[in-house]
Amino acid sequence: MSKVFALLLCAALPAAASAAPDTEPLKLNADNKLYCNAQTDWCVGIKTDGAFSENGPFATSRTLRADYRFWDSPDIPDFKDFKVWPELIRLSEERALVGVIGPAEPDFKASTPFSGGGFERRDLYLYDVNLGEQAGASLVLVMPYSADASIRACFNEADQEKRAGQCSDVYQFTASLKALPGKELPDLLVKTQATRSPAGASRLADSSTRPALTKAQLAPQADKQCSYTVTYTWNAGDAAYQPATPLPDCAEFLSADPAAKK
Repeated sequence: MSKVFALLLCAALPAAASAAPDTEPLKLNADNKLYCNAQTDWCVGIKTDGAFSENGPFATSRTLRADYRFWDSPDIPDFKDFKVWPELIRLSEERALVGVIGPAEPDFKASTPFSGGGFERRDLYLYDVNLGEQAGASLVLVMPYSADASIRACFNEADQEKRAGQCSDVYQFTASLKALPGKELPDLLVKTQATRSPAGASRLADSSTRPALTKAQLAPQADKQCSYTVTYTWNAGDAAYQPATPLPDCAEFLSADPAAKK
């Protein structure tokens, strides 16, 4: 029996060495009003009711008896427009990747209004947070997390008839992130989904010049270019995560003015 057990143990060691980092969901805790893991030994919150210099996101650990305010950008946004990323990627007992979701840099505008529509975008700000003796935090990734644009497309009854009552062009973008096994600072797999409605709509063209919509065009259409999967890998030189392959141009989904020169 001892030989069999030893063989089984040896066989298990390579798998354990490359086990996936522990990704834990965070949920709002009724007691402390923070977003915590199931054990409530790690929690994340965003302070918005203090002095200007005191506000911002922070991580705290009940078991480590430590907390750390981790926003380290010189630009201070209105944190009331931010929310906690509802996940935590545990790297060790004392260290984790935690994040907040909020308006994009550099001006952190919550939304951009249009006549009869508008644009909103949220980015994920991911931090490497250490709550141990060497407490600290560093921003390791900023990536588009969600975006919505709505453009008015009807200006009279003829337009309404031509578009079968669908009087807005709608563009949506969402992203998800998970850690991959094998490294101390794991590779991060990002999947995105972009859709446009009606099918064939374009923010770079005048919708009034299009022919009448067909029934098939009324349903949202997935955008192949901006619905992609990409791996972000740790770049020690930049001390940040970088995409392993170039990202496509998705300004039509991610910019308030996609036609503006970059």
